[in-house]
Amino acid sequence: MSIGFLVLLALFSVLLGIAILRRENPEPIVKRLLEQAAILVPRMLCALVAAGFVAELLPKQAISQFMGADAGYLALPVAAATGLLVPAGPVIAFAIAAVFAKSGATTAALVTFITSWSIFAAHRILIYEIPLLGPSFLRLRVLSALVVPFLAGIIALLAGLVTQFGAATPHM
Repeated sequence: MSIGFLVLLALFSVLLGIAILRRENPEPIVKRLLEQAAILVPRMLCALVAAGFVAELLPKQAISQFMGADAGYLALPVAAATGLLVPAGPVIAFAIAAVFAKSGATTAALVTFITSWSIFAAHRILIYEIPLLGPSFLRLRVLSALVVPFLAGIIALLAGLVTQFGAATPHM
């Protein structure tokens, strides 16, 4: 069991306790739970299977070469570009990050990848941002946030030099 799961379980227990103390009617809560489960469980199953396939398809030698310690500062732009191109939600993106970590990517590259994916995922830009907000807004947003993934990676690199955070250790 992971720490994250234990935290969610504790939060769920606290909220359940509050609902019991308030004598809330459980019907709308259970109805909402079932609605969300019906939507999310099939998506999660498909995403996890896809993440497993992605993990097997990624060339581990190339990841080590371009995002590992030997790549130096080149690892940051490669990781930023990769984060931009990953067309997936968090289940697949973090599974890919775990594969990168197992394949020898540096922590700074992983931070850059996740930050780039969070800010610039191409699928969100194409599906939501351009149609809803327009290309002018996209240009302004990209220009104003372009350095953020690189700064995050450099900060992670510097923090790793000064402190003992350690390398990412995926548990897959």
